[in-house]
Amino acid sequence: MGLFTVGLRDDDFEPAYKFPALPHRVRGRCLVAFAGVHLAVHVVRDLVHIDADTTNASQGHGIPTALMYLSDDDAPAVADLETTWYDARRNNPNRSAEWRLYYKDCEPIRMARPGDLMCFGMLRDNRLLIIIAQHDSTAEAQAKWLFGIDDEQEGAFRFHDNTERELDAFGAQIFEALGINVEVRDDTYLPEMIGRWGYRFPSNEEFAAFSQSSLTDVDPTHDDPDDVVIEYYDRSYLLFKLYERAVIQHDYDAAPFVSDGVIDVDSFTSFYTSVRNRRMSRAGKVLEIHIAHILDARGIEYEAQAKTENGKKPDFLFPSQAAYEDPAFPEEQLRMLASKTSIKDRFRQVADEANRIRDKHLFTLTPGDVTHPKFAQLDELHIHLVMPKVVKESYDDLIQGETMTFSRFIEEIQGLQADRPQSLTLL
Repeated sequence: MGLFTVGLRDDDFEPAYKFPALPHRVRGRCLVAFAGVHLAVHVVRDLVHIDADTTNASQGHGIPTALMYLSDDDAPAVADLETTWYDARRNNPNRSAEWRLYYKDCEPIRMARPGDLMCFGMLRDNRLLIIIAQHDSTAEAQAKWLFGIDDEQEGAFRFHDNTERELDAFGAQIFEALGINVEVRDDTYLPEMIGRWGYRFPSNEEFAAFSQSSLTDVDPTHDDPDDVVIEYYDRSYLLFKLYERAVIQHDYDAAPFVSDGVIDVDSFTSFYTSVRNRRMSRAGKVLEIHIAHILDARGIEYEAQAKTENGKKPDFLFPSQAAYEDPAFPEEQLRMLASKTSIKDRFRQVADEANRIRDKHLFTLTPGDVTHPKFAQLDELHIHLVMPKVVKESYDDLIQGETMTFSRFIEEIQGLQADRPQSLTLL
């Protein structure tokens, strides 16, 4: 499905779903065709309620629509309804078309505010998907990253063709957060994983090691750490999705919780809880394992899950717990790195994980996850962001200027380690 163009006048329009144009009186920005989804993205300026059942709306082409509102504070608000594109000037042949979007009142629309980001997309089942993301939220930032929106200009559409872009782990996770299923089509490694583990998940350490070993052209000792950690995470996520699908199907076939159209609620709840808990515990732990593997390959001294004050356990303490506990060891030689796939509000716990270290570092690799308000809170807590270069570049100049790449962080640790007096070296 290729890129198509839109305009506010019908003579500028080249239809891809018999859409006349975008709604009247909105600020258009871009249109992308990505992973089989057509998306026109713009900012809400005027949301005027017009019932879809009015006479005018009924003369248009009704479209089954899924509409959702995303914010950082609440669960997504979702509604199924029918929307209509309608030419308000259809009875005036002497004037150019003026297209408007008609919709029924619903919770996502009531939550929307001027300045929010609105994304239109056609799903494969021919439903219209409308996503409204709260202004200056993580959801908005991630949508902008996903579809290549990097400007705020008004008055003209900005076209972004993403048809050649491959969907990586980060893009897949964003789509899944929206309830859009993403399937892994390359099942090359599935027979080997089933041969190794059957249909029971191995430990996180074993799964991470398998992911790493499958990337035979990646060298953690010499390749750029920014590239290595992305390759590792991307591969482990995609392999997990592939293997999880096979395991879930196998487990369901062995003990189905639907019989004659009736759901066994207890069995379903247990099944769902097991899958959800496995997903939640896997991603963060596997990322820590990948980081540790890179540090080990480069001969860096560190201790994982070392104990500090009040039993706190920072993910990585440099150079060791013994050095941290030694009052003679200079504080300027100490470093701490927390690791989180996405930070949300959990970054606050990092602030008190190692009291001797005033300025702490937090590694994260989710594009668009850090908003300006969140960045200001991090700064107040003396928490410095560390990201792979490709993730860092998904942010604006302000955040990029205060963020360290993973490669640069490793260079700093190596420099401290090389310059450390022999008397401070701890076995």
